[in-house]
Amino acid sequence: MSSVVTGLDLAVEVFTDVEKLLYHTRVAVPEAVVLEHALVAKVPQLDLIGLLRRRPSLADVPFVYLGPDSAEAQAGIVESGVDVYVTLPTSPSVVRSYLQRLLGRRQSERGLRAALEQSRRFEQAYKESERVKDDLIHMLVHDLKSPISSVMGLLDHSMEMLKGSGREDAGLDELLSLARSESQHLLNLAANILDVRRMKDGHMPYAPTSVASLTDLAKESLGDVSGGPRDRHFGFLVRPEAEQLVADSGLLRRILANLMANAIKHTRRGGYIDFRAWKQDDAFVLSVRDDGEGIPEVDQKRIFNAFEQSRHTVHDRYDTGMGLTFCKLAVEKHGGKIWVESKVGRGSTFYFTIPVDVAAPLADADVMIAGA
Repeated sequence: MSSVVTGLDLAVEVFTDVEKLLYHTRVAVPEAVVLEHALVAKVPQLDLIGLLRRRPSLADVPFVYLGPDSAEAQAGIVESGVDVYVTLPTSPSVVRSYLQRLLGRRQSERGLRAALEQSRRFEQAYKESERVKDDLIHMLVHDLKSPISSVMGLLDHSMEMLKGSGREDAGLDELLSLARSESQHLLNLAANILDVRRMKDGHMPYAPTSVASLTDLAKESLGDVSGGPRDRHFGFLVRPEAEQLVADSGLLRRILANLMANAIKHTRRGGYIDFRAWKQDDAFVLSVRDDGEGIPEVDQKRIFNAFEQSRHTVHDRYDTGMGLTFCKLAVEKHGGKIWVESKVGRGSTFYFTIPVDVAAPLADADVMIAGA
């Protein structure tokens, strides 16, 4: 056996007694086991190979069996769990080649298992960090909503008191209005972050109903925008066949408010923004168009992702990008799709569809189990 392992950098232990072999392999794990038929034949009543194989410590250890040129014996031995059956007589170099290949394969498998285990640990750590991050964001944003709402209430009260006092102070009134507008913007950001998370978790309320007037809903959406039109010119053109549709009015109103707010953000004072809607095939198409700065083509594919926005802006104001992410998720909740067409310097048009037959949310009672 010394000549067999030459060049493999392995030590050799030879056992001529089965009992000693069994005892030794209980406390030591060899790199490989070479069994000779003569030793196994000493204990015909004992399934020696199966007994060794069933030990967890030897489960992946290479087994080489040196046996007679007998197809029947070879079949039984291989079935017992050996990796290679070598017919005697043979050359030490043949056994060495088999051992070298088996040990190399075992080393590769060890590396793969170690990499897999490391990947699992990394995945678990990543999931835990994501959970902590999501919980922290939810806590922070949720806790921000109350003080922001309080500040907005105080600003509204201050403006009412200023009007009621009869004092005219245009500068102060403008500052209070601006503070109120920015507070509303901050509240909208918080709401979008929370609602994007709720939608991804499947916890966002969704109740499609009949919308009596899409034009009125669109105008109400404009009223929800922080700061209002801000000296932009707005137009509303809804075809008669699209005036009434089925949708979750709350979500649809939020979609339009976000798109209009986005249009205001990317147009200068005096710019034009219009809302249009029409029926096309089996869906209603709604659009918000502006004549603003436009969006570079490189940005158009990613602006619907969270925390992404176009780098090309006329206003130096950071936005989380959650507004468009909310729009995408809310439109997809209805079974529609959303996209943008834009040219830099020529404005942008955001389109989205609402199917004519909007699917109702599935209730618990809607699940049917059929059986014999």
